[in-house]
This record gives sequence, structure tokens and C-alpha cells, in this order.
Amino acid sequence: MWRPRRGIARQGARRGWLAVPRLALFALACAVPAAADEFSRTYHYSARLFSGGTLVIDTRVGDIWIEAWDEPSVSVEAEKVVRAKSEAKAAPWYDRIAIKLEGRDKEVRLTTVYPGRSLWNPFHGESRLSVNFHIRMPYDANLVLKCVDGDVRIWGVTGQEQLRVNYGDVEINVPDAWRLRLLDAHTWMGYVESDLSGLDQDGAGFRQRVSFYNERGDQEIRVRVRMGGIWIYGDEP
Repeated sequence: MWRPRRGIARQGARRGWLAVPRLALFALACAVPAAADEFSRTYHYSARLFSGGTLVIDTRVGDIWIEAWDEPSVSVEAEKVVRAKSEAKAAPWYDRIAIKLEGRDKEVRLTTVYPGRSLWNPFHGESRLSVNFHIRMPYDANLVLKCVDGDVRIWGVTGQEQLRVNYGDVEINVPDAWRLRLLDAHTWMGYVESDLSGLDQDGAGFRQRVSFYNERGDQEIRVRVRMGGIWIYGDEP
């Protein structure tokens, strides 16, 4: 389901120096069962969302691909991925992640709910579970996204965007640079790159940032990444 990401793939070499600390932190948090394979099941959801409405996404682990379309609705294809030694052992784990798509018209919320944590089992098998999303949303709706660990790709959205990712790369397509009013993208450790005119940026390290303001525009994009890269580009070449 998850398609290759042009900008993220382009940055493979640069991202390599981030991979070790990112994976090391996750491995310390929750150990993956030895010799595990991946099994998956796909689920579909939809809800009505009007132009100017807001899609709110709150998810934990998994990649997210969002593309705009000219329909007054949100369409979600969710791929639950379980790491286990066999398909039979994977089966009970699918029900441990709940996917909720709630609301309609002016606001729709997409949330993943993992098993409850405890003092003695703080991650409750989370290393076994992830959810990849392919989402279609109205091109002129707004987007608020929070993801703990996963790569995010957004294409064709002209509404407001507020994105927060702890660990992962973010790739954003800006359909019309002339409509961009505000861009504020910051990564605590990683890279920020852009090929937009007047925003050429190529840097990696700590506290990388790119910002832009145009009082005649109407789209605002704010991005915060803790560890990972940000790639901002115009129309596909």
C-alpha cells in the first residue's frame, strides 16, 4: 500500500546518519520478538468532510500518505501490520489496535488506540503493532497531524497544515507557492530542504529551520519534527 516517496528517497544518504540513534531509541523502549515476520490486514473507513473543514489525525507508529482530491469526504485505507512468528500468532494482535474515524462535515478525527499501559508493561507489545495509512481528503480542507514514529507524505493540500512528528521524515507538496502565506518548518535533529523559489534550503544537523512569509497568500504550513527530515517541494517535475 505504501508508495515510494520521491523526496524522502532522494535523501536516503543524508538520513542514514539519523537511522542509528532513532532505531536505537526505539529498540531500547520495546524489544521486537526475534525471527519475527510481518503480517497485515487492510481496513477501509470514510466520513463526510466539507471544504474548509478540518481533518485531525493522532497516531502512534506507522507511515502516513495523504493526498488531496475533489470530493467532500475523507477516505481512509488503514493497513495494520503485526510482527509475529506466524500468521496464526499474529491474528489476535489485530484487535489490539482500534482505529476510530469520528465526526463529519466541519471536523473529522482519525485516531489509533493502542492497548493500555502499565508500570510493569509500559509499551504493552507496541513493537509488534503499527498502522500505515493512505488517506484522501478534500484539497481545500485543513489538516492537523500528530505522529510519534513514522514517515509522512502530503500531496496537493491547499488548506492550513499543522504537523508534529517525533521520529520520521516529512515530505510536503505545495500545489501553489503563490498562495503560501506562512511556512515555518523546524527539525530538532535532521535536515530541512526545499526547492521552492526563494526558499532554497539545504542543511543538516541540529535545529535546522526554514521560514517564509507572504502577506498576500492564504495557506499556512507549520511543521515540527524532533528527529528526522523535512522536504518541501512544488509540483512534481
